Parts: sequence; structure tokens; C-alpha cells
Amino acid sequence: YSIIRLRLWGTRNTDVKPLMNRKAALAGQNSGQLQSDEGRTNHPKGAKFDGRPKLKVLIGQIFHEGNSMNERPTEEADFIIYYGHDILTHCAGNGSALGGILDMVVPAHAEIIPSVSACASPGGPIEQACWEKLRDEILRSAAQASPDVVLLDLHGAMISNETADPEGELLGSLRSILGPNVLIGVGLDLHGHITDTMCQAADVLIACKNNPHDDYYQTGQRVTRICLDAATKKIKPLLSRVHIPMILFGNDETSGGPLFDLNKVARDFEADGVLDISIFNVQAMLDVPDMGQVITAVTNNDPRMGAIACETLARQLLAREPEFKTDHLEIDDLWPILKQPHTNLPFAVSDFGDRVLAGATGDGVQILREAHKRPEVKAAIPVTDIHAARALQNHAVGETVQISLGGCYSQVEPINLTAVVQLHHDGRFVLDGPWLAGLQANHGLTTVLQLDRLVVVVTERPAYSQDFNFFASLELDINKFDFVVCKSGFHFKLSFAKKAIPLTIGTSGIGQYDPNRIGMRRKPVWPETDETPKISEVAHFNLNSN
Repeated sequence: YSIIRLRLWGTRNTDVKPLMNRKAALAGQNSGQLQSDEGRTNHPKGAKFDGRPKLKVLIGQIFHEGNSMNERPTEEADFIIYYGHDILTHCAGNGSALGGILDMVVPAHAEIIPSVSACASPGGPIEQACWEKLRDEILRSAAQASPDVVLLDLHGAMISNETADPEGELLGSLRSILGPNVLIGVGLDLHGHITDTMCQAADVLIACKNNPHDDYYQTGQRVTRICLDAATKKIKPLLSRVHIPMILFGNDETSGGPLFDLNKVARDFEADGVLDISIFNVQAMLDVPDMGQVITAVTNNDPRMGAIACETLARQLLAREPEFKTDHLEIDDLWPILKQPHTNLPFAVSDFGDRVLAGATGDGVQILREAHKRPEVKAAIPVTDIHAARALQNHAVGETVQISLGGCYSQVEPINLTAVVQLHHDGRFVLDGPWLAGLQANHGLTTVLQLDRLVVVVTERPAYSQDFNFFASLELDINKFDFVVCKSGFHFKLSFAKKAIPLTIGTSGIGQYDPNRIGMRRKPVWPETDETPKISEVAHFNLNSN
């Protein structure tokens, strides 16, 4: 395997969209078990348990991406939370890894033990009490049920205001409770911070492969298939890991460039027998120890193949480091583009520095400020401002208001506006996807303001404005605008495909990685230091003694 064959196919599978009809899957629900939807998903190979006791499978989800630069704490109210059997009703078939897990466990006729499902928009560290409540729900369920398999949907870059590695803490506690023979598998985001603690506790850690992320669902399916095959003694998963103290400084989409090429090599290894290779490109705005890129390989108890795969991908990733640079438009570039001939589609404009999906606060007003200076521009622009959102609830539709917006959490100067209240909304809508399609979102109290040809959407909490349904739920027709602003860097391109022309504007803010940013307590890593990064030795983890 020293010479790796390169096949002419990549990793993207954007035509695959999770099936969203839950009714058939939930028909006949009894004692926490679901009947499968005919044709919904392939029956996992090796997952039939006729003639044996049913496997007991504990499922759970705590999904949050942290940003250490965000001073707004993530509270329990920021989460959409389901407990117990409500998880089966609300999460089966959605675009999350949990949706994929459920749709693989169901036809396996296992006994499903639902614990908790909690999802929140990326943001500041989770309040410790909130984290402990969610963590303890999974631990309590595990202790009571004594499952054979645990399947979790986690992000990998979660932080609390007291814990740098809460996901490692959760997995380590599960291992202590359940012992070495229970299989623990986790579906993760490829921007996860994968620690030794996580690897020592889990049997299988698998990342989504695409950025933008359109394959969480498939990630859940894959981790489930591997764990079910392991539970029936078809395989014995071995987890191998290598670490590079390096942060990517842009050009980190997988549809082209260096990560596209690396993913082709990874898929080639999988074609040659590796069960999974995951390339974790770590959330760059974390102030935690041991930051860096991680490559994991899951093999069928083959440490040699795991080492070759990890080392090969790590060497190629390090060699391509000079290509990971940003190249974004400036705000001043936007206005001439609007005047150029183009299709009849509007533009979807990324506010990259204030992108909520990287944990930014959503309260930046850079693009709004410049658009407001240009009376000819028609745009719809979201701004998170808890104080303004609550104050606006006291004003009726049609009323003219004077309001100060922005800088609620970040250190930006607010903008003062005179506008007319057009709509009040409770902030709840269902994501169109593909990113987390079918997930319930809630950005809190929301008011739509009209000022001249601009529309400003004021939200109580950071909003999923990367999603087409964010605007549709507010009765905003994007085709009536020159552009709409999305507080997103990548995922808006998928949701607005064929609906708008994507543009990425390199605004300032904590969603933009800055290697010169001061205030980090952790040890600097490349490119924050001149010290050339070195690839670690490959570590192998195998706590499953079966």
C-alpha cells in the first residue's frame, strides 16, 4: 500500500437527500421500537439478529459547535431538546447523523433506547449547568439500560464555560459506566476537535466528509453499520489516529482544491478495505489544548493498514498547507457586481466574519451599514440583537420605530435606523437543508423591519440564515431583492443552489480565523507560530475486547 491508486471520483453526493416522511417509519411504534419505511434505507449487512436476543441500542445527540471568541454563552433556551420517545417522532429521517442512525437501527429490529436529542446553533461556550443536565441524561439512560451498543450524534468541537473537552468527558464517563465490551460509536462534524480522551473511550469515531456539510445523515448510517457489524462479530473495529498541530487558513471546502484531492485518496483506502477514514479540519476558533488537524482510520483490527492510511493522509495534508489561504471579496466589491449583467437570480451574500455557523454572534452590521448608504439597493439582512428584538414586540405592525441595532455581543458600533414594523414571528421554522434538513430551528422573537428598499430581520438569538426557509418562513420572496445576507460561510451555497448566486464577503468578526488574534491562552500552532508543524506518531485505540 505504499503506492496508492487514485480513482477518478470524489466525495460529494449532493443528490442524496434524507427522506423526510416520518409517518410510515413511526407507524406501529411500540415500546420504543419503530417499523421501517419500505425502501427507505438498505438493511445493514450483518445486522439481522433472528434467533438471538435483540441488541439494546442507546441513541443520543448533543450537537453544538463552540467558538471561544464568542462572549455570548449558549444557554438551555438556545437548544431544541427532545427526550425519550419524542426523539423517535421528531428526529427519524431528518438530515442529522441521528436521523441516519435511526434509519439504520430501525430495520435491524434492535431495541432502541432513546435518551436525549439537543441541538443548538454554533456559538459561545455552553453554560456548565446546561451541559451537565444534557450529559447526565445520556449517562443516566446508559446506567439504567445497560445497552450493547451506544450510538451518538455529537459535533466534536463542543466547549462549556468550565470544560475544554466535554465530549471526551461524556465518552469517558460512558466507558466507565458500561465497561470495555459495549460498543460506542459517534458521528461527528469534520470540524471536530478530536482528543485522545475521545479516542480512548470510543470504538468508532466518524466525521462527515463534505464541506459544506450535506452528508451528516450518511455519517450516521456509516457509524451504525460498522457498530452493528461489530456487535454481530463480523468485524473488530480498530481506531487509529494521527495529529498535526496546524490550523487551515481558508480554502477548506471539499468540492475542489487540496481537500477534494485528499478525500479521493481516503476513499481509495476505503475501497481497499479500510472501514472509514475521516479528516478532521478542527474549528479554528477554539481556545483549547492540542489544537490541530486529525486523521482517523477505522479498520477491521488492522493496525498496519490504519497506520499507513493515517500517515499517508497526514503527509499529503501537511504538504498542501500553502494552499489553505483565504481569498474573499471585500464589501466594496459587492456594489459593482450588483450592476453587472447577470441572470435573473438574486445574490446570496455570505457575511463571513459574522457567520453564525462558525459560532459568531450574528450581530454584525457591516453590510447593513454600507447598504443603507445606497438607496438604490434592495436587500434583506438579518441582525441578532436580543434587546431590540424584545423591544420591538411592543410595537404594532405598521408602526414607525427608531431602533439601534448591532453590537449586542461583539465590539462593533451599532447602527441607528428609522423603519416600519412589517411582521412579528416566533422564530420557529424547519430547515430546508441539505444541512440538517428537517431540523426544527428557533431563533426566538423576530421582527421584520422595512426601511426604504431594505428589509432588516431582527432576531432574539443567532439565526440559521444560511437556510432558504429562514427567509420563506418570514414571507420574504428572495427574488424581490438584489441580494439577501446569510450569516454563513459555506452551507448557504447548498440551500440557495439554483435559487441565488453565491458571493462570499470577507467581513471582520470572530467567524473569520485570524492567526494574529491576541487573547488565546492555548499554545500557538501553525500558522500562528514559525515552528514547522510535525506529524505525530500514529496511535491505536481498541478498548473493545470482544
